[in-house]
This record gives sequence, structure tokens and C-alpha cells, in this order.
Amino acid sequence: MLGLFLLACMLLPSAWAAGDTGGRELRVLTATTPTTLDPHRAHTGADFQLLGHVFDPFLSRELSTPVPGLLASWESTDQRVWRLRPAADRFFHDGTRVTGRDLLYSLCRWATLNRSAPHGLPIDLRRAALNADGTEILVELDQPQVRLTSALLLVYGVQAPEGFRDNACSGALPAAQLRLSARQRGTGPYLLVESEIAAKSVFTLEAVRPAKGRPAAPFDTIHVEVEPDSQMRVRALADGRADIIEDPPPAPLAYLPNLPQIALTELPTDRTQFLSINLMPRGPADPIGTGAKALADIRVRRAIALSIDKQELAQRATDGYGSPANQIALPGMRGHIAARPADSSDPAMARALLREAGYADGLSLELLAPPQRGSDGGRTADILTGMLSAAGIRVTIVRLDRDDYRDRLREGRFDLALNMVGIEDGMVLSAFQDLLRPQAVRSLLNPGLYQDPDVVRLLTDAAADPQRMDEATRSIQSVLDRDLPFIPLLHMRDLVLHRADLTIAARDTARIFGRIATRHGSELVR
Repeated sequence: MLGLFLLACMLLPSAWAAGDTGGRELRVLTATTPTTLDPHRAHTGADFQLLGHVFDPFLSRELSTPVPGLLASWESTDQRVWRLRPAADRFFHDGTRVTGRDLLYSLCRWATLNRSAPHGLPIDLRRAALNADGTEILVELDQPQVRLTSALLLVYGVQAPEGFRDNACSGALPAAQLRLSARQRGTGPYLLVESEIAAKSVFTLEAVRPAKGRPAAPFDTIHVEVEPDSQMRVRALADGRADIIEDPPPAPLAYLPNLPQIALTELPTDRTQFLSINLMPRGPADPIGTGAKALADIRVRRAIALSIDKQELAQRATDGYGSPANQIALPGMRGHIAARPADSSDPAMARALLREAGYADGLSLELLAPPQRGSDGGRTADILTGMLSAAGIRVTIVRLDRDDYRDRLREGRFDLALNMVGIEDGMVLSAFQDLLRPQAVRSLLNPGLYQDPDVVRLLTDAAADPQRMDEATRSIQSVLDRDLPFIPLLHMRDLVLHRADLTIAARDTARIFGRIATRHGSELVR
């Protein structure tokens, strides 16, 4: 590791001197490969990071606040019937104007493809239709859903095909109208050169020519290269093969940003890392599950929580770039309880609770650790293990790739699991809907199958009446304090290392670097 850092320091001056003579290209190294090139099947960060250059969403974000995108406005009085008004003067790559018909098609296509998907945010779309002059889309849902705003952040606008002639649709478009094999036309500033993912690790995007008021893209070409190895991403930045790298390993952050050629930008996120707990061990209703029966005892769950020093965890796991989480909501989000006290750590009390629960000799558990996106470099699991061992809880870390991790959560084959939730629309109620809503099968965010009738009632009431949202979230937090079905750990930050002559605007969490990376001062980059 030290040799790599010294090599980086030696290479930087000459690499940047040579790079200054290049064209207006941007080279970005990311950590994971996108799963799809279909904008309405996108569900991972890598998907949105690539496709967000080619397509514009219905709504965008300024930090945690939804703002207009392809929609100029969106409103509802009962959360069941919504009125969406398309923005004016937006154009597709071929220069044709975006119409309400295009956005109606985009919404219905997205709803169809996500209706039965095991991921994403499905909406209960009963019917969507244009008004007579095409200036408004009327959306009817089967039931009130305040989270439609969250869904609109994920829906990209595409050009409707000629075959889409209806003035209304439901959440189930005919298969022929989905055009699954055709490349979708968007409104973003770039075009994707490649048409298939296949075994490619480099994706090239070319700027769309500015026309009809379309602003010029900040770069002529963007190369997005997938490099899973964080040390190799640092090396690429050091030797001039990359302009921006995401998710740098924590160790070099102590000195690399101090070099004149490199800058560090912290991007805000909507993500909170938490500890999932398997509340439903093996039983007649769940023959696959292997969770420890001890975790069904609230005393054991409280012992786990009291073993964790979140302030120390944030410092040691993220070098202070993450912050302790005493609730799922981040500061500034609707539903965040500012006056809530910080969680305390008390290993002695944790040991006493274990003895009271019948585990005087301690307890052995498995902790699932997926590949971590963010600033902890995978160290959270190791540090948690040390903290829990001090209270007599022996933890075996099981490190898994993303697919195996998800399979084990859905099948209930875990005791504890490091998990992550994002709150796209800045409302903690959205996270609670994913974490706490009752369901017959395990989901990624509620793999412990936690259910509580009071929480169900509060979620239902708040979904139908946004005015009750704040009261509902406070009441739900009280139930969570009582039951402890999961443990919030860290509010995460996205860290980006890049050339110092690039400016990255930390206004959202999309990390679509070809849009948020700009020229430095009045000089052209590359």
C-alpha cells in the first residue's frame, strides 16, 4: 500500500503536465458495472450514474428537496389523484419537442416494468391520461401514495413510439409497446455509443449538439470505466488515466487531497447504513431461515445496540467522513428529530442484559457484509466485531458479493447484516414504508420480517394525509425505540477524488460526473 502511494506522488506532476494538452474529454472510474441500459429498468447506483447522462428524470433534486425536471409541477390533494404538468421547451436528441404524450408513455412504461420487479419503487397505477390539450397528465392510483414523488425522481423521460396512440394507459402496457429491444431516445446532454453491456468495462458518451436552446454539454466525450479495485482507481488517477475516481479507499485520504494536483469533494447522500436483525429464526412458516433464536429477545437486541459506540465507529470506519446515526433520517430531511439524543454505548450493561436473557457465556452470531459503497472501505464490519466481542458477542464476518448477499437476506439465512437505505425524496416516511411495511416474504430492507400493527396504521394514515406525516414519524420512532428491529449506524458521505482543476458541484447524490463536473474558472478542462 505504501509503495502505491509513493508511486502516486512521483507520477502526479508529470501526468498532469502531459494531460493539460488533451481535448475536452472526461475520464471517470467507477466501482461497479451497470446492470441495464434500459432507463426504466435502472435500479442500482451504477445504472443511474451512467444513464443519467442520456436521460432526464421527471423530477430532479437539490440536496434532499425534489425540484422540477421534465415536469414543471406535480400536485395532489388526496395522494391518490395527481396532476403532472410537463415542462416547456424540452427536446429529445433528434431535436423534436418533448410532449405530454411522451411523458405519459414514459410513466406507463416505467410502471409496467417495475410492477413486479423485486427492486425499485412500484406504484399502484390505475390509470394515467392526458387532458384535451396535452398540457397535463392526470394520474389515478389504486390507493393514496405520498411516495409518488419518490417514484418521479426515478422515472426517465423517453420518446413515445408511433404505436403509442392511446390517450390513456394503465400500469400494464402491451408487450409490443414496451419496445424492450429498441434503444430509447432521451433528452440528456449525451448519447451512449455502446448499445450493449456484454463484457464491456468502458462506456463512451458523446455530447449532443446544442440546438433549440439546449445548453452545451460541459465535455465533448465522457469515458466511464468500471474498476472494482479501489487501489487501482487511485493508481489510475495518479498516472493520468482518470480525471475522477469514486469511492477511494480511506487510507490515502489523509494526504492525497493535500497534493496540488488532486482535490477531494464530499458529496451529500441520502443513505444511512444500518444493522438488519433476523427476528424470525427457522420455524414452520420459514423453513429456510437460520436466524439465531436469541435475536427474537429484545434484551439481546438491546445488548447489541449498547455494545456499539457509534461516534468511534464513524471515526474509525470512515475517518470522520461518515457521522453517527441515531435515526434513519439525515439532518434536514422531513421527519428528522433534531432533539433526539445521541445513542450511548455501555458494554457492561450489554453483558448484564445477555446474562438476564440466559447467555451468561456469551453468544455467537454471523454478520453478513456486502461490498460497501461509500467512505468506510469495508471497515465497518471489522470494527463492529471488536465492539460486540467486548460485550461477549462473538461475531463471524461473512463477506459476500452483492448477489449472494441479497439471496441470503431474502432467504433469511443470516443473523445480522450490514444494510443501507436511501431516502430519495427526503422524507423519512419513505424509508419507513420500505423498512416497516408488512409483507409475507422477506425484502432486502426488511429481511427480519418485522411487523407491528401500530406502525401499519400510522404508515397508512400518513400516506393518505401528508399533514399527519410528522406526527406519524415521531410515533413510529417511539415504537422502534421499544422494539429495536434494526439499528441505525452511520449517515454516509460519497467521497470523490479528482483533478484539482475540475469543480464538482455537490448539489445532489447522483454522482453523474459529466453533469456535475465543470470547467474550472474560465479555462476549458481537457
